[in-house]
Amino acid sequence: MSTTPPPSEAVVEVGTVDVHRSWPWVLALGILALIAGVITLVWPSVTVYALVFVLGVFLIVAGCAEIGWSLAERHTGGWGFILFRGIVDFVAGIVVLAWPDVTVLVLALLLAAWLFVYAAMSLWYAYRHRGDRPHTGHFVAKGIAALVVAVITVAWPSITILVVALAIGFMLIFWGVVLTRFAFVLRRQPAA
Repeated sequence: MSTTPPPSEAVVEVGTVDVHRSWPWVLALGILALIAGVITLVWPSVTVYALVFVLGVFLIVAGCAEIGWSLAERHTGGWGFILFRGIVDFVAGIVVLAWPDVTVLVLALLLAAWLFVYAAMSLWYAYRHRGDRPHTGHFVAKGIAALVVAVITVAWPSITILVVALAIGFMLIFWGVVLTRFAFVLRRQPAA
């Protein structure tokens, strides 16, 4: 028979957080978001190429890491797959950095392909369930909207990428305004 004592109850102590002290960090983040948003709106093509650059560098670093991982695991099964994936990532990163214009075009066309599939699925669902379910009209509307955007994306892929960059810029500005206002709310809080 075991004489192990019963487990003691864990005591969790909840302390207070002095949010007043963090307001300068929140303000700095808000200002940085505002600056990044304005830069994105003023130079949207720079934003697109910066994202492509980050993608390319990430793929190269991820590829190197996976190659290293596969070599460290070469005594186990499946290491060849990890090596192959690392080589593909590395080569893809080099291709992305060597041809950023092609990368932007391919990303736009991938978005268009997804939109075509989404449109087809939505319209098929609306057709298939036209008598079964009420209110399938929103599926028709979504399908037609996706189809229109897909055609625009194929016809003018650079406009699609520009719109994405502008949306990111507006989101950053909105985020910056919210964070800046929140920083001043935190500043008015009493110190703990």
